[in-house]
Amino acid sequence: MSSKKIGRAFISGFPYISAIKISPFHGCLLICLIGLILSPMNLSSQTPLPPASSGSSSEDSVRKALSEIYEKYWEFKLETSPSLSAEYGNKDAEFHLAESGVATIDRDLKIYFELQTGIYALDLNVLPASEQQQAKMLLMILEAKLDGIRVGTHLTPINQRRGPQMWLPRLSSQMKFLKKRDFEAYLSRLRQVPRYISGIKEILEKAVAEGFLPPAVTLQGVLDQFSACTQPEVKDSLFYNPFRMMPPGMTSDEWQLLCQRAQTVISDEVVPALSSLSQYLEESYIPLCRDSFGAYMFPTGSDYYGHCIRQHTTTGKSATQIHQLGLREVARIRSQMQEIIKEVEFDGDFGAFVAHLRNSPEFYHPSSEELLKGYRDICKRADARLPDLFGKLPRAPYGVREIPAHEAPRATTAYYMSPPADGSQPGWFYANTYDLRSRPIYEMEALALHEAVPGHHLQLALQGELEGLPKWRKTTHFTAYIEGWGLYAESLGTQMGFYTDPYSRFGKLSYEMWRALRLVVDTGIHELGWSRAQAIQVMKENSALTEKNIEAEVDRYIAWPGQALAYKIGELEIQSLVKEARESLGENFDIRGFHDHMLKEGSMPLQILRTRMESWVEQQSR
Repeated sequence: MSSKKIGRAFISGFPYISAIKISPFHGCLLICLIGLILSPMNLSSQTPLPPASSGSSSEDSVRKALSEIYEKYWEFKLETSPSLSAEYGNKDAEFHLAESGVATIDRDLKIYFELQTGIYALDLNVLPASEQQQAKMLLMILEAKLDGIRVGTHLTPINQRRGPQMWLPRLSSQMKFLKKRDFEAYLSRLRQVPRYISGIKEILEKAVAEGFLPPAVTLQGVLDQFSACTQPEVKDSLFYNPFRMMPPGMTSDEWQLLCQRAQTVISDEVVPALSSLSQYLEESYIPLCRDSFGAYMFPTGSDYYGHCIRQHTTTGKSATQIHQLGLREVARIRSQMQEIIKEVEFDGDFGAFVAHLRNSPEFYHPSSEELLKGYRDICKRADARLPDLFGKLPRAPYGVREIPAHEAPRATTAYYMSPPADGSQPGWFYANTYDLRSRPIYEMEALALHEAVPGHHLQLALQGELEGLPKWRKTTHFTAYIEGWGLYAESLGTQMGFYTDPYSRFGKLSYEMWRALRLVVDTGIHELGWSRAQAIQVMKENSALTEKNIEAEVDRYIAWPGQALAYKIGELEIQSLVKEARESLGENFDIRGFHDHMLKEGSMPLQILRTRMESWVEQQSR
């Protein structure tokens, strides 16, 4: 058999790889690839390094080879993400949208495998520990991406939280419009929307052919999101936002011509493309989606959820272990919540107290403006206390915005967007102002500390300003580290002067309970076969979250298996590291030094983080 026939025969049992066009060379390589990716990634702290080669490798030659691999990986990221490339100075990239379609899967598979085998060919043992860890980090990234292709994560590109109906209307908010060229770049991107949408439809059609269909509940509200993009008159369109005010330095004639071109592109190209995809979803795709909820119902079965757990937690924990951990955390936090109910002398049980919080008007802001003002006040007070806990702060500023109206009904309570590398925008803490009676005041402090400072903005803005490391490290996001830090940041509020009344302390515990319940509910849905109603009921019985938030959260867990596990698992690991450092160093423990060292090299897998922080403690003790 030729290498091409061998490769195809071997992978014929794996439809999400076998459908990819493989060159003769890659057909042979994929024999090795399948062996690597069929077994779950070994993510324990004892993950073996690549074996030493038969010939001696000098430290300099290995370092040089790794540097070339890092550069190739970074160039590939820039090539496949025009937005990222534009952030890092490629002005031509401002005129382009990313590619989409089945061919991009083949492209990704080849480059990831090539980079992976390149690292495995090196004797990393000749390098210092920190450089070995960096190489191991990229290996884990590449293995996760290859494993994701194997189980089919790329075959569900649209749901309530992701898809072109979500990010295309936000595209202009991530660009600057100061001169004519900026508007030309935006119009160029809009003209490419039909091509991009065609690629998304191609992937959806492939998914249908393979029987790879998501739960129908994850598509609820998606057609409304498309309608928000396509139904308004052109001048009221979300895509027309940059053309509402003429910039200085442009003549009236130039501006009118640009506005006319924008109206034509939106009406003749953007809207028809999105309308066509919406029609396909409504008539062909959504009716086929399944009524079940668990990820084990995908054609790749339990492998799918196993991959999601490994990817998001960067641990080797099983779904059963995580479920049991969640139950223990729920019981611990519930007991602390009961103590606060006693403290405020409430006459009733937990359920009655939660009903009181949900139904009492004094716990809610009367307007969107008041809600946003409240968040800005919290952030301002948090800013003033940061030097108590951190020696190094980010240069990039941040602001508070409301989640766009077309997203808000199906969006969660808040999210954060990092500042771009070119400094053209601050970081943004987006707060949901839809249905104000589901946005309680007593949860606002914990949420602001998580999304802004000392949470996501502080950590991610510092990561974007890293120096002395490969550029790909600035844009590498390990969920357990990032979201674990965000949840840990909530716990710092006590030291920063927050949670001074019992209701805000209950709100902080409610948010911690929310993340503990995720361990129970996410695994319940995707491992134990829970229904949506069962998951909602468990969260209602054990948290003070409003019903609107709970429903949005459960739908998020169904649509995004495993991601919600990262928060509590990451936070518990960070809390463990802090506790161990305090016990080891005693009165010599410096929380500012601990935080600065932890954030110094950005996001990383949890076991690599543990190794780094344990080394720091050892150095401090000497």
